[in-house]
Amino acid sequence: MPIFIIVPLYAFLGFAIKFIDQAYDEEMYSLKTANLLAVISGVVMGALMVFDSPFSTAFFLAMIVSLILARKIDNVAFAAGTGTALITLGIMLFRENVEFMWGVVVIFLVAGFIDEIMDEVAHRVRTVKAMEWFLHYRPFSDVAIVLMVLAGTFSWEYLVPYFAFTIGYLAMQKFTPMELGSSIKGVLMRAVNLRP
Repeated sequence: MPIFIIVPLYAFLGFAIKFIDQAYDEEMYSLKTANLLAVISGVVMGALMVFDSPFSTAFFLAMIVSLILARKIDNVAFAAGTGTALITLGIMLFRENVEFMWGVVVIFLVAGFIDEIMDEVAHRVRTVKAMEWFLHYRPFSDVAIVLMVLAGTFSWEYLVPYFAFTIGYLAMQKFTPMELGSSIKGVLMRAVNLRP
């Protein structure tokens, strides 16, 4: 699959996953839209695992396994998206040459696990603002992919879709009406409490 197709698909998946997360956890967006996005995302993710093997296969399998282990598949949309991705992979697996690099899956899993632990540490331990941001950013997966590229496991061009996913995710988090919605909700609650 050409890189110019892979990059926007990764960005879309980062955006969609955060959208679904905020639709369910923050009740910011339509659940119907989130559910539709989940199914579309599952098809896209499954297709990437098949047609962009071995990188996307390892990256998304590690993501799915880590989400299952961390019990982060906690709503209908994430369950539907995960199921759709695995079914898409399973259906196409026998028609295409899919390579499973289990060592890379383990590296992504370990890096993701360290990211989760350090994110929890950042929530519980007071530290300087820069260090707090660094730990919340979850940099260890980034370090893992850069080291694999330097080691020649993957071509440097795979840094582009990887970071496109991250940028899509962070952009959805950044450009969100959450703060505005919370402010409006707070004003309304105070107004209700002041009502005679």
